[in-house]
Amino acid sequence: MSAALGGLRVFSAYGPTFFLFRSPRRDVTVFVFTHKPPLVHTIPEDYVVEHAFPIIHGFSISMSQPRQATIDLSSPPAGSTFTLNQPRTELTVTIDPGEDTPFSPITLQTHDIQGLRRLLDECKRLKEEFATETADDYGFEPFGWVAPYMADHALPPLLSSIPPDLRKLKKPVHTRLSTASAGMPGDDISDVEIIREEWMRRKVEDELFARGEKAGLKIRVGTFNVNGKFPSQDLSAWVRGDVARPPAAFIPPLKELSPLSLGEGQKNPIEGTLGASLSTRSLSTVSDATTYVNLSVDTQSAETAVSDAPPDVPEDPSDPDMLVLGFQELDLSTEALLYSTKTAREQAWCMAAFAGLGEKAVLYEKLASKQLVGMLLVIIVKKRLRHNFSEIRAVSVGVGIMGIMGNKGATAVRLLFTPTPSPSAANSEPQTRPTALTFVNAHLAAFDEMYEKRNADFQELSKRLVFEPAISVEDQQPPSNGSWYSPAAAPLSIFESDALFWLVNLNYRLTLPDADVRSLVADDQLREVNIRTLRRFDQLASARRTKKAFEDFVEQPITHLPSYRFSAGVLADGMGYDMKRKPAWTDRILHMASKAVTVKQRSYASHATITMSDHRPVSAEFDVEVAVQVSVVGLDEYEAFVHRVWRDVSAIEYIEERPRVRVEPTNVDFAKISYKREVTRTVAVVNIGKVPCSFRFVPQGPTADTCPPWLRIHPITGLVLPGEKVDVTLTTQVDEALASRLNVGQAHLEETLVLHTALGRDHFVAVSAEYERTCFATSMSWLVRLPGPVRELQSPDDVLPEDRSVNAPREIMRLVNWLMSNATETDGLFLTPGDEELIRQIRENLDTGGEFDFGAAEKESKVALAFGDTLLQLLDSLSEPVIPPALHPRCAQMTSRDEAFELLDDLPVVNVNVWISLTAFLHFLGQQEACKGRVEQLVAIFTPVLFRDDLTSPTPVSIIGRRNFLRYFIG
Repeated sequence: MSAALGGLRVFSAYGPTFFLFRSPRRDVTVFVFTHKPPLVHTIPEDYVVEHAFPIIHGFSISMSQPRQATIDLSSPPAGSTFTLNQPRTELTVTIDPGEDTPFSPITLQTHDIQGLRRLLDECKRLKEEFATETADDYGFEPFGWVAPYMADHALPPLLSSIPPDLRKLKKPVHTRLSTASAGMPGDDISDVEIIREEWMRRKVEDELFARGEKAGLKIRVGTFNVNGKFPSQDLSAWVRGDVARPPAAFIPPLKELSPLSLGEGQKNPIEGTLGASLSTRSLSTVSDATTYVNLSVDTQSAETAVSDAPPDVPEDPSDPDMLVLGFQELDLSTEALLYSTKTAREQAWCMAAFAGLGEKAVLYEKLASKQLVGMLLVIIVKKRLRHNFSEIRAVSVGVGIMGIMGNKGATAVRLLFTPTPSPSAANSEPQTRPTALTFVNAHLAAFDEMYEKRNADFQELSKRLVFEPAISVEDQQPPSNGSWYSPAAAPLSIFESDALFWLVNLNYRLTLPDADVRSLVADDQLREVNIRTLRRFDQLASARRTKKAFEDFVEQPITHLPSYRFSAGVLADGMGYDMKRKPAWTDRILHMASKAVTVKQRSYASHATITMSDHRPVSAEFDVEVAVQVSVVGLDEYEAFVHRVWRDVSAIEYIEERPRVRVEPTNVDFAKISYKREVTRTVAVVNIGKVPCSFRFVPQGPTADTCPPWLRIHPITGLVLPGEKVDVTLTTQVDEALASRLNVGQAHLEETLVLHTALGRDHFVAVSAEYERTCFATSMSWLVRLPGPVRELQSPDDVLPEDRSVNAPREIMRLVNWLMSNATETDGLFLTPGDEELIRQIRENLDTGGEFDFGAAEKESKVALAFGDTLLQLLDSLSEPVIPPALHPRCAQMTSRDEAFELLDDLPVVNVNVWISLTAFLHFLGQQEACKGRVEQLVAIFTPVLFRDDLTSPTPVSIIGRRNFLRYFIG
């Protein structure tokens, strides 16, 4: 604090510590201090400013009625009259700074009545003194001198023990800033805080985390809707990943158990038939399974049952360190909705999971579980890692009947994983950084038409899944070092994690007709292509694409068959799917992670050998890399580093001197830019002032964009210290959507970028470029009106009138003719991706009208593959497909070749000519030896290109019908 300030300290051993300071201008402020959180090594008198309130007219401080007396289990401080176990009165203190201040009221707790009385008396006296002075006499700018002290001593966000919200981290920084434009700055103070926090986070990641040692954690995640069944099959394929292993013999099903049947509930459901079967079934080690099954008659759970087994089984590097298993529909009984308790079903499925581990079961134990009606989340870890996990919290939320019942909803578990220190630090105090891992097991609304309800369920669960602090008796005691205030841990969102996993029965369905789904699933020859096709019509993919649910989550592309719904003794198709329910990928595993951890997914599979339910279990394996030490020197140096960086930038929004930067150059010419080719330029932001400066690019006006659509700025926000510079990269990007507009517009592009410095002035950078038109991302009706190569077009007005247009686009015909002459014997044509550089050369030849000159390489297969890929890309980039969308339903209804040919009469002449040329070539290609037997693959590849799927339609046109139409021409 400044030496010019005088202070009165009002404190107590068991209550809040306050300092009342009077400045030379006679204004008085109440400072509320806490002891510095003991992150590593701190001294008792190291304080942090938590709050500061000027005592003005609206200020008030009050005490509420005492709560129920609590028991003090700690030793009293010296001089205290308290005795051990003596009841103590806890008082609630409320400080209200007043309505005309930017601060919010706070509530604290204290046990020191005498100290609180002194504080109330002093505040009352000072407030009365303030009331006798006029504003002119008082003469201070409210809160001005207070803010820097708060900034100087506030706790840097990176030293918080709670990870930031993952949803916030996934949002670009500039999207979280205030609205601003040239000459109209937004909330610079708020923007500085956001930019500064992100700058510090990158600083730590680049300078410390990147050099730190890493530890790997192998996590196997599984989700299984068991349809109310007890386990009756070997689960090893699911829990161990032994996909190639043959299924074990069925286990006799258990007798159904009701939580209201007390007589039955007294019996252990694992005894009898299940125990005998598990102990004799075909497992790699029968004795281990027998051991923990026989011990299951004890009241201890499965993880305890195996704890006495000798751990003489060697570990394998591929063994998971952690198993996270989510079950849904564990109990379908009506009673389960009324009595949502831990049931025998949990024991049964936990035991079956350990049995699935076979001889490896002795290496594991159950760490935690959480059940809500039919939803059960179980976490199993290796015994040697048990001590690495701490602060385990669990929560459950129902969103089913009436929006609250637990027939639908979620369970979640959050835990901290602290890796074992590296051998180099074995002899020193552990200085490892814990990683917060959260797992959610959810079951959302069923049925095809409940798409929006599922999205709403996700949003509801995201809000309501909050981990309340687990306060023990010890947690409620005042700190033994005599500090005044020990705030209770705050509730935590599931998103306040380093890594978040959802292992769920989401119930999202496929929007294709039922017959299409079954036909695509049943085709073994086109399995890979068909699954890619089905993925486009997945409701979850649509929800993520439209940001209605699971925005910013990651899901590995699905390659397995739909896991739902299989027949359970009712009419089924040839694949085993229930004829009354359309197959779908209802069982999913998604994740989201911060940069503090690295998550790599190694597998994503469904296990068809486990057939006891109408769902097939789904699993995924992850390698999670976490920091063993945040730097080569340890956690204490990490804290010192963060504080050092924080001191450099903590109060920049309150420093009177204005920031000064130089931007160079202020004119950037990109020369020529073109479709799918990036051009990069650099602009330097140099801090020539004496204070740190945060900057951001802003639009020219309130309704404008920050930069033109053909340009990308990185970083778009930043912070630069005095004497340093930040290089801002400007990169051109022209995708299909933008090229379709630029092709028919003016080629000369120019824009002015506005760089705003917080609490400073705006700087302007003029950028310009010449766009090179392309035949891609246009329409066939426009291409046929070109007087020559598209690159020679000087103005959009130079296109020919319709009566002078050619019969078909030259570019498409050039590609077809080249392929007909050079590629009919190429193996894998259209099936194998082409080389991107060769594709770029071919595209350039099409745009300029240049000859295809590849010399001796022209006969090489890689050139032919590149030409084939270029043709597919050109057709797919057209603003409208070759077959207009209005004709898709009619095409899908054609039942003969003659009907199909008659429909061509309704196509524009240009479209007919392109269709006939393409299908004639594909028909000829299908007759060649190199493509024999691949007609169906060609049909599957060209159908979405020539027709184009409408992913926004709630009732898409049949894919099978459209394929049949194309097959009439090339089959």
